[in-house]
Amino acid sequence: MNCLIVGAGIAGLAAAQALRSGGWKVTVADKGRGPGGRLATRRIGPQRFDHGAQYFSALSPQFRQAVEEWLAADVAAPWFEVEGSPRYRGREGMSAIAKHLAAGLDVRLSTRITRVVHRAGLWHSELEDGSILTSEALILTPPLPQTLDLLGPLTEGLPPALNQVTYAPCFALMLSLDGPSALPDEGYLRPESGPFTWIADNTRKGISPGPAALTLHVSAEVTQAHYDTPHEDLAPALIEAARPAIGAAAVREWQLHRWRYSLVTQPGPEPCYFTNDPGPLALAGDAFGPPRIEGAYLSGFAAAKALSGAL
Repeated sequence: MNCLIVGAGIAGLAAAQALRSGGWKVTVADKGRGPGGRLATRRIGPQRFDHGAQYFSALSPQFRQAVEEWLAADVAAPWFEVEGSPRYRGREGMSAIAKHLAAGLDVRLSTRITRVVHRAGLWHSELEDGSILTSEALILTPPLPQTLDLLGPLTEGLPPALNQVTYAPCFALMLSLDGPSALPDEGYLRPESGPFTWIADNTRKGISPGPAALTLHVSAEVTQAHYDTPHEDLAPALIEAARPAIGAAAVREWQLHRWRYSLVTQPGPEPCYFTNDPGPLALAGDAFGPPRIEGAYLSGFAAAKALSGAL
């Protein structure tokens, strides 16, 4: 059997690894320039910024096993603990986890799927340039609104609960400083008030050269209110609000990234959705579990298991 997986985030990559180990031929297509989705690490000059997911925990035995393998491969490392429970980071940024999972897979980047249809016993996935990828089975892992757009008329047969999944947006502000930040030694802060919900120093986190490389996540409320504001108009006010974290340093360079589907606020009830009508199709991702990296990973694995068990 062969399967096309749309999306090279952690759900798609987990599904691909599981299917490949079961003898499937797997192709992964992603519109981005690198794998990972919100496992995202950006360079600004020599510095690295995790600007999507910041860390992950491992609660389930299945995911703990995966994390142990990442630790052994030196692509993940502990960062901090919460009530004795470790939180992990990518060794050189969160994207390192995705690159590790993508190794050895047929991952086609900068490949945007615009429509999927099923005919003559096969899934036909149409690319922007008009070319077609065909597969016997299909797994869709983008944010659910994008998945539903791909399916078009095929959404009529989907459970109504899928239309109730909601997301919150988030701006990620990245600041390169000319001196140390004012963050605590552990390198992160959860502000109790103001426009930011999370601030991290990627230098103290251990993924970037110094003197400081800050990532600041803006609250969903502020992001929504200013979603269409030009970045150059919004950034000065955000930088001023960040002064307590910046301290005495000056900002050398800044970038602002807009995550439309940053956090699932109302997930679906199951770890994935699977149907054989009109053909083998699974929907997976963080929309189908707890809004964490672990949930997305387990969702991808559940999608692969559903396909393998049904065919």
